[in-house]
Amino acid sequence: MKSKLKFILPLLGLLAISCSSDQKDDVALLQALVGTPDDGNNSIVVVEVAGNFTDYTGECYDHFTVLGVSNSTISPTNYYLYVMFGHSLDTELRKSALSKQTCGSLGFLGSGIPTNASPVNFRYYTCDPNLGQAGGDCGKKIKSAVGFP
Repeated sequence: MKSKLKFILPLLGLLAISCSSDQKDDVALLQALVGTPDDGNNSIVVVEVAGNFTDYTGECYDHFTVLGVSNSTISPTNYYLYVMFGHSLDTELRKSALSKQTCGSLGFLGSGIPTNASPVNFRYYTCDPNLGQAGGDCGKKIKSAVGFP
Protein backbone atom coordinates (compact mmCIF):
# COMPACT_ATOMS: atom_id res chain seq x y z
CA MET A 1 0.00 0.00 0.00
CA LYS A 2 2.86 2.40 0.84
CA SER A 3 4.41 1.92 -2.57
CA LYS A 4 1.12 2.95 -4.18
CA LEU A 5 0.98 6.05 -2.01
CA LYS A 6 4.42 7.12 -3.23
CA PHE A 7 3.04 7.50 -6.73
CA ILE A 8 0.00 9.57 -5.80
CA LEU A 9 1.67 12.99 -5.65
CA PRO A 10 3.53 12.80 -8.98
CA LEU A 11 0.51 11.20 -10.62
CA LEU A 12 -1.80 13.94 -9.38
CA GLY A 13 0.52 16.50 -10.92
CA LEU A 14 0.69 14.62 -14.18
CA LEU A 15 -3.08 14.14 -14.12
CA ALA A 16 -3.52 17.87 -13.70
CA ILE A 17 -1.31 18.46 -16.72
CA SER A 18 -2.84 15.85 -18.99
CA CYS A 19 -6.52 15.84 -17.97
CA SER A 20 -7.25 19.45 -17.21
CA SER A 21 -10.30 20.79 -18.98
CA ASP A 22 -8.67 24.20 -19.44
CA GLN A 23 -5.82 23.92 -21.92
CA LYS A 24 -4.60 27.41 -20.95
CA ASP A 25 -3.74 26.02 -17.51
CA ASP A 26 -1.89 23.10 -19.11
CA VAL A 27 0.12 25.41 -21.32
CA ALA A 28 0.89 27.75 -18.43
CA LEU A 29 2.15 24.91 -16.25
CA LEU A 30 4.20 23.46 -19.07
CA GLN A 31 5.69 26.90 -19.78
CA ALA A 32 6.55 27.30 -16.10
CA LEU A 33 8.27 23.92 -16.12
CA VAL A 34 10.21 24.59 -19.31
CA GLY A 35 10.73 28.33 -18.98
CA THR A 36 13.41 28.42 -16.30
CA PRO A 37 17.08 27.94 -17.11
CA ASP A 38 18.99 24.94 -15.85
CA ASP A 39 20.13 25.47 -12.26
CA GLY A 40 22.44 22.45 -12.05
CA ASN A 41 20.07 20.04 -10.32
CA ASN A 42 19.81 16.66 -12.04
CA SER A 43 17.37 14.63 -9.96
CA ILE A 44 14.64 14.52 -7.33
CA VAL A 45 15.10 12.05 -4.48
CA VAL A 46 12.36 10.90 -2.08
CA VAL A 47 13.19 8.55 0.82
CA GLU A 48 11.01 7.28 3.63
CA VAL A 49 11.50 5.09 6.65
CA ALA A 50 10.06 1.63 6.04
CA GLY A 51 7.41 0.08 8.28
CA ASN A 52 10.01 -1.74 10.39
CA PHE A 53 11.64 1.64 11.28
CA THR A 54 15.13 0.34 10.42
CA ASP A 55 15.12 0.13 6.61
CA TYR A 56 14.47 2.82 4.03
CA THR A 57 12.64 2.84 0.72
CA GLY A 58 13.26 5.44 -1.91
CA GLU A 59 12.58 6.70 -5.37
CA CYS A 60 14.42 8.99 -7.71
CA TYR A 61 13.44 10.91 -10.84
CA ASP A 62 15.82 12.25 -13.48
CA HIS A 63 16.15 13.02 -17.21
CA PHE A 64 13.07 15.25 -17.44
CA THR A 65 11.92 16.07 -20.98
CA VAL A 66 8.85 17.30 -22.83
CA LEU A 67 7.27 14.43 -24.79
CA GLY A 68 10.53 12.47 -24.55
CA VAL A 69 12.42 14.86 -26.84
CA SER A 70 16.00 15.01 -25.55
CA ASN A 71 16.58 18.66 -26.48
CA SER A 72 13.52 19.80 -24.50
CA THR A 73 14.80 19.30 -20.99
CA ILE A 74 12.94 20.43 -17.91
CA SER A 75 14.67 21.46 -14.72
CA PRO A 76 14.02 18.96 -11.92
CA THR A 77 13.75 22.01 -9.67
CA ASN A 78 10.68 23.28 -11.48
CA TYR A 79 9.02 19.86 -11.48
CA TYR A 80 9.79 19.46 -7.76
CA LEU A 81 8.35 22.87 -6.86
CA TYR A 82 5.33 23.02 -9.19
CA VAL A 83 4.22 19.38 -9.37
CA MET A 84 5.60 17.71 -6.23
CA PHE A 85 5.14 20.81 -4.02
CA GLY A 86 8.74 20.85 -2.79
CA HIS A 87 9.36 20.07 0.86
CA SER A 88 5.75 20.78 1.87
CA LEU A 89 4.92 17.07 2.17
CA ASP A 90 8.09 16.11 4.08
CA THR A 91 7.79 14.62 7.56
CA GLU A 92 10.18 13.03 10.05
CA LEU A 93 9.65 9.71 8.26
CA ARG A 94 9.57 10.99 4.65
CA LYS A 95 12.04 13.43 3.14
CA SER A 96 12.62 14.74 -0.35
CA ALA A 97 15.33 16.82 -1.98
CA LEU A 98 16.87 17.98 -5.21
CA SER A 99 20.29 16.61 -6.09
CA LYS A 100 23.06 17.77 -8.40
CA GLN A 101 23.79 14.09 -9.10
CA THR A 102 21.85 11.73 -11.34
CA CYS A 103 19.93 8.84 -9.80
CA GLY A 104 22.55 6.36 -11.00
CA SER A 105 25.42 8.29 -9.43
CA LEU A 106 23.52 8.38 -6.13
CA GLY A 107 23.41 4.58 -6.12
CA PHE A 108 20.03 3.73 -7.58
CA LEU A 109 20.34 0.57 -9.67
CA GLY A 110 19.39 0.12 -13.30
CA SER A 111 18.77 2.62 -16.05
CA GLY A 112 15.43 3.87 -14.77
CA ILE A 113 11.92 3.15 -15.94
CA PRO A 114 10.89 5.71 -18.57
CA THR A 115 7.47 7.30 -18.18
CA ASN A 116 5.49 8.34 -21.24
CA ALA A 117 2.05 9.04 -19.78
CA SER A 118 2.02 12.83 -20.08
CA PRO A 119 3.77 15.72 -21.79
CA VAL A 120 6.43 15.55 -19.07
CA ASN A 121 8.59 12.43 -19.26
CA PHE A 122 11.27 11.27 -16.84
CA ARG A 123 13.09 8.17 -15.66
CA TYR A 124 11.99 6.59 -12.39
CA TYR A 125 14.24 4.56 -10.06
CA THR A 126 13.56 2.78 -6.76
CA CYS A 127 15.51 1.39 -3.85
CA ASP A 128 13.90 -1.04 -1.45
CA PRO A 129 15.62 -3.74 0.61
CA ASN A 130 12.62 -6.02 0.02
CA LEU A 131 13.17 -5.97 -3.75
CA GLY A 132 16.65 -7.50 -3.52
CA GLN A 133 18.64 -7.19 -6.75
CA ALA A 134 15.81 -5.41 -8.58
CA GLY A 135 15.76 -2.28 -6.43
CA GLY A 136 18.51 -2.83 -3.91
CA ASP A 137 19.07 -1.29 -0.54
CA CYS A 138 18.93 2.50 -0.19
CA GLY A 139 22.60 3.20 0.44
CA LYS A 140 24.16 5.89 2.59
CA LYS A 141 24.58 8.25 -0.38
CA ILE A 142 20.85 8.04 -1.18
CA LYS A 143 19.78 8.57 2.44
CA SER A 144 22.15 11.47 3.01
CA ALA A 145 20.92 13.18 -0.19
CA VAL A 146 17.62 13.89 1.60
CA GLY A 147 19.02 14.40 5.11
CA PHE A 148 18.66 10.99 6.75
CA PRO A 149 21.69 9.76 8.75
